[in-house]
Amino acid sequence: MAIERTWIAAWQDAAIWKDEQWGRLLVRGEDRLAFLQRMSTHDFRAMQPGMVLPTVFTTSTGRIIDWVHAWALEEEILLLTSPGAGPTLSSWLRQYIFFRDRVRIEDGADRWEAIALIGPRAAERLGWSPGPPYAGQWIRVAGIEVLAARIDFPPALWIIGPPNPIRMLQEHLEAQGVPAMGKAMWEIWRIEQGIPVWGRELTERVNPLEAGLRFAISFQKGCYIGQEVIARLEHYEKVRRRLMGLYLEEEIPAEGARLEVEGREVGWLTSSIRSPRWGPIGLGYVLREYAEPGRPVSVRSGERAIPARLATLPFAQNPLPGALE
Repeated sequence: MAIERTWIAAWQDAAIWKDEQWGRLLVRGEDRLAFLQRMSTHDFRAMQPGMVLPTVFTTSTGRIIDWVHAWALEEEILLLTSPGAGPTLSSWLRQYIFFRDRVRIEDGADRWEAIALIGPRAAERLGWSPGPPYAGQWIRVAGIEVLAARIDFPPALWIIGPPNPIRMLQEHLEAQGVPAMGKAMWEIWRIEQGIPVWGRELTERVNPLEAGLRFAISFQKGCYIGQEVIARLEHYEKVRRRLMGLYLEEEIPAEGARLEVEGREVGWLTSSIRSPRWGPIGLGYVLREYAEPGRPVSVRSGERAIPARLATLPFAQNPLPGALE
């Protein structure tokens, strides 16, 4: 099957991931860094052109609006948003632009495109030796100039540029035998990696610490929207839930499924698929006191109750005994 070929490439060679629904918002104007500094979880004060910064936008109660990668360009910041989240984030940001702010939000989809190259041979396929994580470099691949950076999570080489060079680069890579992921393949790979997505794991029901996005938070910076709540959760160890993996006895839709231990509701299932290696697996939020790898839980949906076991993420860290190698 094509999906199995692409899955093998993502784990053993390289595969292309591109989503037409990624938002590409441009933050422009002299106050762009100060604006993002007060609006999101990471520290933008030392950001220089070429740098990439993961950051989360949260409500005043610390709940997730979106998790993005901010690319510092010469005269603007490109926010690469979650698929489908661009309009939501754009509307939310605009309502916080004050009269004296020298900043504006624009749709950059006609100017910037992005792809990600996943897999252990991704750098080799580009003929590039990446520098430190989140340090962007302009590189040439088959005469095509693009801006690339190694990102730790999701683990990939991310590449941005004008739409035509990105299209040419993708065509070049595919001609070299690098397959492109479809949505079904991406869903399998991202659940195996424990990557949360907007609308499933990333919602206003949870905060960034519960979603495993601590790496996108600076606890040394000053005020931003939601900062007081997030700082209090961290300082007083009040994070109530944890995003966990689940080994499922059989597949079950995630919509409306809750997690139970001895009849008590302890969380909910957010995503589920059948992995070629681990069989039926899923992601879900679990109350902290129950979030122990290997703990048996039940996944209940209506009258159905499917046995499952909790796992740390990514799944590659702790395959079950007997899992396919």
